[in-house]
Amino acid sequence: MRVTVSGIFSSEDMEEMDNTMVEFVARHGQVRGIFDYTEVAAFAVPDSRLAERAQQPSVIQQRVVVASRVAAGERARTYARYRREAGQKEATIVASLDEAYALLGLRNPRFEPVER
Repeated sequence: MRVTVSGIFSSEDMEEMDNTMVEFVARHGQVRGIFDYTEVAAFAVPDSRLAERAQQPSVIQQRVVVASRVAAGERARTYARYRREAGQKEATIVASLDEAYALLGLRNPRFEPVER
């Protein structure tokens, strides 16, 4: 699964993304996920909400976060720290989609849009 996020990423966006992932996994089974935050202009998710979310188990097997911008990378690292402190499995943070594809052993992947 590949999730692409752009613009301003809010707490509501995070909740909607979580719900969509739960529905997707319920229909299709376990997946690995790439979460691309390279086009995020700003994160409007307070640390308290990140810390709360970090305590919940992930619904997907493996999570790779693409965060090449400074702000996105900083928020990804903050979330990873909260996950580690909560004893949850951390995502791997990379700087590009190509790096994410290589990490997951994907060559020329084709993703199809998912309608909710």
